[in-house]
Amino acid sequence: VHRYYLEVFLVYLYATSLAILLYFLLCLLHGIKVKNNFYENNFRVSIRNDGSVNKSPTASPLPVRATADDKTPLDQQKESNAEQISLTAISYQSNLELPPPGGVAHVGEGINFYLRLGALAFAFGSVTLDGLHIATYFETITTETCESEIFILVYVMHLLFTFVQTFFIFKNHKLVINKQKPFVRFGMMHLMATNICVLIVTAVMETNEDYRLQSYIVNNVTLEGTKSCYEEVTLARSASPYLFPCTIIYSIIGAGIIYRLYQYIGVRIKQRWPSHTSFTSSAPTGASAIDCDKANKGLFLGLLVAVFTLIAIATFFVFESRLQDMFTAVKVLFTTEIVLMIITGLGIAWGYIRLSKLKFITSQFLSVDSVLLLVALAGSYIYLCFKLIAVSTSLQGNVAGILSLITTIFSICQITEQTVFILDGLCRCAENDNQMMQKPGRAVVTFLLVCNLALWVVSMFEVKKTRVVRLHEEFYGILAWNIITHLCVPLIIFFRFHSAICLSKMWYNAYQKEKTT
Repeated sequence: VHRYYLEVFLVYLYATSLAILLYFLLCLLHGIKVKNNFYENNFRVSIRNDGSVNKSPTASPLPVRATADDKTPLDQQKESNAEQISLTAISYQSNLELPPPGGVAHVGEGINFYLRLGALAFAFGSVTLDGLHIATYFETITTETCESEIFILVYVMHLLFTFVQTFFIFKNHKLVINKQKPFVRFGMMHLMATNICVLIVTAVMETNEDYRLQSYIVNNVTLEGTKSCYEEVTLARSASPYLFPCTIIYSIIGAGIIYRLYQYIGVRIKQRWPSHTSFTSSAPTGASAIDCDKANKGLFLGLLVAVFTLIAIATFFVFESRLQDMFTAVKVLFTTEIVLMIITGLGIAWGYIRLSKLKFITSQFLSVDSVLLLVALAGSYIYLCFKLIAVSTSLQGNVAGILSLITTIFSICQITEQTVFILDGLCRCAENDNQMMQKPGRAVVTFLLVCNLALWVVSMFEVKKTRVVRLHEEFYGILAWNIITHLCVPLIIFFRFHSAICLSKMWYNAYQKEKTT
């Protein structure tokens, strides 16, 4: 008898998390505008030589809200060039602690834009899979031997939760809350726990589904008087091997961002006033000119690697679909991955030599990006070690098995080298103006960024490779190997993707001077 324990628990998780998110959005943050900087353009700071203002270099000018009446030509004439220089010097030393007690402000450190963009992309993949699962209930004749009917509610609730949470973290990643702190802490912890539970449940359910499907194919046994749902090929089952990693990766990113918001609850941030030029500049606050200075060579070499990867993937599909030769198709993928890792490994060695000239900042080591990278690295190590044990003990001399062994060894070396390089590079910054101009190693970082995107695409075919080269499955058994792949393959995909995000952060931050506090 089915007890519906899992379904009820998941509905509780999603319903409570949705209630918390809606409370945050509609009540706690109601009327709070998102700003890149606390100061808007309608604030004007001025220093007047009327003796009423302390002219010491440490004085902090008070912000005055400008109106249409007080913007007179006389006021503008009084602000001489000398006063502008004095204003700039003073405003850099001025600060204000935000948010005030009982307030909310978007003044936190914030999350890398590309990481938030990745969360958006993986959320899209996750809700697409939910939609396909919902459609399955109308697509098949019977679902009696698969999932319970209540799971349609679970998928609807997860779709809504993913959509609302993505909106919340994308918009409010700089949020600092200084009111209702006990409840807000509870809410953030519940959201983080929900993401972790979704990660575990998705891996377990996909493992169970895959195992039951393979058992049905091997035994072809159905319950008496019923038609097995595995007899019908549904869209959800066809797309699941490619889309279920999106749910796991999204849950990892979501949990990381929510935990970062949790760390800022009740914290008051010292906001430096922008310089005089930021008040008068026509460029939007926080905007920076991004160009490919000192990166052109790396960009074009990276594009060559990308073209090579696309040709290899096209060749893979030709052998798989048109020629029905899966072994040759998998050999193409193995060879492509080996070549990419050799090229990337050499690029990392050269990049480390170039970036070692930059200044190292120890305080930047444990950032959100670093922690997420280490989580993905741990999953990659577990998977590759299991593969290495299986291949090295069961190698039968066939070409695909040898290529699998070489790929596994190269992967372990490459991800180790790359992780050390990225963790080091995230702590680097320019020491002087000459390094800001020369940008040592920027071309290499650009090249590695494109190479990691290529490896990210190739890693999405990992499940297909293991289904053709069955050494691992024969060594561990169907159930054990399914558990390993469903838990670890999403982390390998995430490692490649997040490495590209970290490299994009290095591409810009490593060539800026250290921010003074």
